Amino acid sequence: MHGARARAGRERAIVTDADPTGPPVGELPAVADVVVVGAGITGAAVAHHLARRGAAVVVLEQAPRPGAAGATGSSGGMVRAYDPDPASAPLAVAGLAAYRDPGLWASGRAPLRAVGAVTVADPGREAVLRAAADRINAVLGTSAHVVAGPAEAAGVGLAGGIALVEPEAGWVAPAEVTADWLEQARADGAVVRCGVPVRAVEARGGRPAVVTGAGTVLAGAVVSAVGPWAADPVPGLRPVVPVRSRSIQVGVVGRGPAVPDHATFVDLRTGLYAKPVGADRTLIGMPHLVWDAPVGAPPDPGHARATVAALTAHFPWLVSAPYLDTVRAADAYGAPDRDGPASGLLTGTGVPHVWAVRGWNGGGVKTAPEAGRRIADAVLTHT
Repeated sequence: MHGARARAGRERAIVTDADPTGPPVGELPAVADVVVVGAGITGAAVAHHLARRGAAVVVLEQAPRPGAAGATGSSGGMVRAYDPDPASAPLAVAGLAAYRDPGLWASGRAPLRAVGAVTVADPGREAVLRAAADRINAVLGTSAHVVAGPAEAAGVGLAGGIALVEPEAGWVAPAEVTADWLEQARADGAVVRCGVPVRAVEARGGRPAVVTGAGTVLAGAVVSAVGPWAADPVPGLRPVVPVRSRSIQVGVVGRGPAVPDHATFVDLRTGLYAKPVGADRTLIGMPHLVWDAPVGAPPDPGHARATVAALTAHFPWLVSAPYLDTVRAADAYGAPDRDGPASGLLTGTGVPHVWAVRGWNGGGVKTAPEAGRRIADAVLTHT
């Protein structure tokens, strides 16, 4: 594999790298150890960890800027250590640790806005939440705890539920995180190209060839991290475990000076969620169960009204809050592939040495730091 790295190094001598936030410049390398298709938050994490381990990496993104489209561009970026899925729970714990650590970021500062996190659940899950809080605190040294009885926790009404409160959790800006990882990947030798859609991935001589309008890259391996576009992929990138796209829609409301601050929030009973956006706005959302919708579908006004109405049980001040904006996008949903090279994280595509990242079912931001590391390890091991 590292022979390809040497060849790619010679190719890079004739390439003028673009700023990853700008348009593509110059030619693509003819060869690479790994091509990562998709520069959203998970693709950026994978590219960063691969490049840090010495692989020659090419990142291809169809949008003009990384992290600007699909799930990453519209994600609320909420980060907490608790996840009810046993497979995702260790990824979430490691993710919060990474987002809190300034030493892991090119910017020199941790990207986490530590406003706290409140996870509301049915009172019957009290024992489960208390055990989870103990595990989180043992690993991270945090002060996670369960609130049972009071009507409110960290500015969030519990609406008859109980809450796991994580004061050290909060949210990140996904585009900011994506840009930081890509900056680190480029510093480690990766080539990042935006505005370069992939047309096909083909098997040539036992290895994948990534065909684009800007040239073809012969790769040791390919990782597809295209989010909702995996539901209708280009030839050669169709995951063996199917992925479907599902609409996500969020609203942004004003929060006046008399409204108390609040933590990020998710209700496991209903799927409702919210997060503060600065000092004077709040992002609100609830599941939008529209499957296979186009990524660029227009906002749904009825869903926007229903979201405000549903969340007033948790935030009574929403009754009079000004409604500022609606954002609609799509996310990828799929079942984990337990037989893949990184159990639960990657699935095959039918093309040798080409893998697709699982659909994250809405949890991609909080799992990305650890998922990216594990995927990079698996790709290097199996290539």
